[in-house]
Amino acid sequence: MVAKTVKLSLLMLFISVTISHAQTKDAMEKEREKYMEKQMEQYRARVDTFVTLLNIDEFKGEIIKQKIDDFYKKRNQIMFSETHQEYEKKAMVDQLKTSHFADVKELYTEKTIASIQRFVDDNKGEIKKLQKTKKNK
Repeated sequence: MVAKTVKLSLLMLFISVTISHAQTKDAMEKEREKYMEKQMEQYRARVDTFVTLLNIDEFKGEIIKQKIDDFYKKRNQIMFSETHQEYEKKAMVDQLKTSHFADVKELYTEKTIASIQRFVDDNKGEIKKLQKTKKNK
């Protein structure tokens, strides 16, 4: 009788732990999704601000937005890839930085391309720099 009670108690304990673990995992996943949505909104706002500060026409601005989005997708694929070592990832991202915007170099001035490269490296810093330059003019 005692053995049955112990077994039943252990079974109930196991079920309650499993259920609470699943709920915790779901809550963590929802929290992660909220965080990623917030980060994506902030990223979109920074890209929009950057393109606005470049003072280029709307068509060229859309091309830049698409190229930057594509760059970050490719960079994230490299960074989150498990097939490459850490030291390989850095070299691959550096190579991507130099080659990704090569096909649009003829559309923009060297100054704009340099600004895009700086934005890819440090987007908040480049926005501040462009805002400061715009104020001084």
